Formats: sequence, structure tokens, C-alpha cells
Amino acid sequence: MLPEPVVDDQSSVQKYMTQTASCSAPRITAPTSTSNEQSFIVPYIVMRLRLPNGGNVEGYIAIGHPDGTGKNEATNEFGDAFQKAGNKWTVGLCQADTDGDGQTNGQELGDPCCEWSEGATPRWTSGVSHPSLKDKTSDATLWANINCTAVTTATTASASTSGADSSLMVESATSMFALATGIALLFA
Repeated sequence: MLPEPVVDDQSSVQKYMTQTASCSAPRITAPTSTSNEQSFIVPYIVMRLRLPNGGNVEGYIAIGHPDGTGKNEATNEFGDAFQKAGNKWTVGLCQADTDGDGQTNGQELGDPCCEWSEGATPRWTSGVSHPSLKDKTSDATLWANINCTAVTTATTASASTSGADSSLMVESATSMFALATGIALLFA
């Protein structure tokens, strides 16, 4: 379990909001059992909302980090690929197999057809696996009967007729929700 964050002063909340919006990693002081203070990274709250089942991989709250918590700034293969994709779930990131286990990142995270968009519910939310751990895979029967060609064609047609304004509204609403969630956790 993560330690509760402590806000040092009022400007910390403003700094968190500003840095979260730009996807940089704010540092918030966390209490420790010694007199030394330890810092940890909070953006996993926001980042996991940008991935299908980003918060549903059992035992990991920050799947882009080798420690699984986000306390360590280092990133694993999936975290590196996520950063290269602009910290967004893209078709390329979805179709990649960052851990080399024979399953795409989309298959491991419940989006075998690479159709998921931020704020939507993935095809399944349990039985997902870690996209950076070769020994963790999802059950292939979860997507065995899904025709991704038909789904991708329908999704592409829908996206091309929906307009940029609605896409921007969804992205803004998702970002505001993530920001509100992060602030609520700061003061919980």
C-alpha cells in the first residue's frame, strides 16, 4: 500500500495541477518510518486512466515501472513504449508485444482490436496481464471469437464522422476527472 501523500504547502496543489496537465512528474513528500523524507511519483493516477485496464493489472498500480508502484522513476519496456507513443494508447502501442510473450499489449490489457479510447470500458476488465512481464499472459480464449477486422472498420468509420470537437471534449473531460481524482487522493 502506498503511503499517504503530504502536501507541504498550498502551492503544492497548484504545482501538481500544472505538472499533471503537462504530464511531467511532480514530487510530493510522503511520510516514512525514519526522519528522512522519501518522495514518490503521483502521475500513475493520471497515466493509468490513459490505458485500457491501466489500474486492473493485479499487483501493479504503475505498469510502466519495474517496481510496479511508480515510486522508482525508471520505466520498463512497456513504460518506454508508452512514453514513445506520447503517453497515449495508440494502435502501434496496442499492437506491439513489449515483453515478447507472443501476446500484443492490447490482448494483455483487454483491447485485442485496438479500439479502446480514454474513458471507455475495455472489452474485459479481469484476466488482464502485465505487458512487461513475459511470464504473465492473458487467457487467449478471451479474444478467440472476436473479429477485429469488422470492429476496426466500424471504429474507423465512426471516428471519421464524429468530428474533432467531440474528441477534444472527451479528452478534456477525462483529464479533468483524472485531475480531480489526483487532488482527492492528495487530501484523503
